[in-house]
Amino acid sequence: MIDDGIRPQLGIIGGLGPLASADFYFKLTRMTEALRDNEHVPCVILSVPQLPDRTEAILSNHDAPLAPLRAAVSTLNALGVACIAMPCNTAHHWYDRLAANSSAEIIHIGDAVVAEIRRSLDRGRVANLATRGTLVSGFYQHRISAAGFDLCLPQDAEFQERVDSAIMLVKAGSIAEAAAETERALHLAQLAGADAALLGCTELSVVAASLGDTNGLIVIDSNAALARASLTRLGFGVQEARGLPTVPRLRGNGRPTWLAAQQAS
Repeated sequence: MIDDGIRPQLGIIGGLGPLASADFYFKLTRMTEALRDNEHVPCVILSVPQLPDRTEAILSNHDAPLAPLRAAVSTLNALGVACIAMPCNTAHHWYDRLAANSSAEIIHIGDAVVAEIRRSLDRGRVANLATRGTLVSGFYQHRISAAGFDLCLPQDAEFQERVDSAIMLVKAGSIAEAAAETERALHLAQLAGADAALLGCTELSVVAASLGDTNGLIVIDSNAALARASLTRLGFGVQEARGLPTVPRLRGNGRPTWLAAQQAS
């Protein structure tokens, strides 16, 4: 039994990957309307980086991540949390089966993102920068379409290659390089007619604050959306995130500017 004096309200299933979890907690903290420590959200982060690869499981049509995800949900429920957040988009492929066995509400990142899109856009086309597993799962396609927005899926193979590269670079700790790859993917999304682009992998959320001028393209950060939804569900005041961490820009040809990318296309 946990002492009621330290009982967490929010449980976070982290480690998927670790930098994405750190980014989520940072944004949760910076988005909380608080003047002192005890006005922040009591929470616990259960980091499970050993969990099997989610995209590989979806593409291979097996459920290896489900059992450890269920164990994580069970552990957080035993701590008495009111809500659970999973700062991993691809893990939401198993959301229905996880939620069915949880007494605590599991906040769906897709629902949080749709609410964030509605805050930024009345209508238009939305591109999703996500893992191949998330795209195959289809939960974003369903939710975004149901909300009245059009999906923009760039056909250029380079688009998904840049997204995949950016995700792996974040996992490897190469943040500046990942930001460069993300900017190129955003440029390709805009060329395909997107009005907004979703950073639909929480690894990409890590570089959100480091992106350069996006030439009017609205960028939706899934980690920030999940943080906002978590605070709202728990009754905490929300403010715009301040002082987000950035990475230095690459020198020379390492990182093209948005304008240079346009000229090169």
